[in-house]
Amino acid sequence: MKKKLLFITLFFVLAFISFSNNLFFTYLDNGNLKIDYNFNFEATNLYVANVSFYIVMKPENKDYIEVSSIDEILNYLKFYQPGFSINYKYKENNFNDPNYFIWSNKSFLISFENIFFEYPASYIVSNGMVGINLKKGFNNYFYWINLYDFSETSFGYYFGDKIKIGFFVDTLNKKSDYGGFLTFGNIGIITISKNKVFVEMLSKDINLYFDFKAEGDIIRSDFLKKIKNEFEITLPIIRNDIYFVINSNKKYGIRFDINF
Repeated sequence: MKKKLLFITLFFVLAFISFSNNLFFTYLDNGNLKIDYNFNFEATNLYVANVSFYIVMKPENKDYIEVSSIDEILNYLKFYQPGFSINYKYKENNFNDPNYFIWSNKSFLISFENIFFEYPASYIVSNGMVGINLKKGFNNYFYWINLYDFSETSFGYYFGDKIKIGFFVDTLNKKSDYGGFLTFGNIGIITISKNKVFVEMLSKDINLYFDFKAEGDIIRSDFLKKIKNEFEITLPIIRNDIYFVINSNKKYGIRFDINF
């Protein structure tokens, strides 16, 4: 009886957990061999994460080994418990603060949702900013302050639910700034202000960021990777197992996907 109960418990636990491992081998016509590893893990209503890294062996280059940076290893993370969550480069439909995008490319964010009052949520960001977001109906107000330098603040207002429009004023990085923004689907934002004009989308499937004033851009998805002026396009040839690869250096090759 105890064994049956144990098997039933394990079945229900595993039913809510899914994970996948992928190894990608890419061989280009210049002799470069790239090995990508990608790991996805999800426990329903509890934890979601993606960890990936790459190694490139370049026989024609003196610096013949290249590895992914620390920022690229952990692509997104979401840990959730009722009233509490930790986010890193990750958004969900119930997350309700478009100002999060300003730090999403490099920051962890901890949120305490609905634990003190009926609708407020407070947040802590790893770069020292602490804020509170007040939501009532379609009206949303936020205020942030830097714990290490109280002169750095950000506050604003936005209206809406799935599509939000608002304005902000901040003194971040010792520069005063003000402007407006439009968010859509709670995964994307368009911001126009005195100091910056940028577009960003953030989800499990794509991380896209364009800063038109600072000339910064990044696209990360299964089929296109682009950082500044360098890009790599991956096109499936045989289902999701074999791909054709071409990059900005006019190099092309074949990519193999191994699932385990």
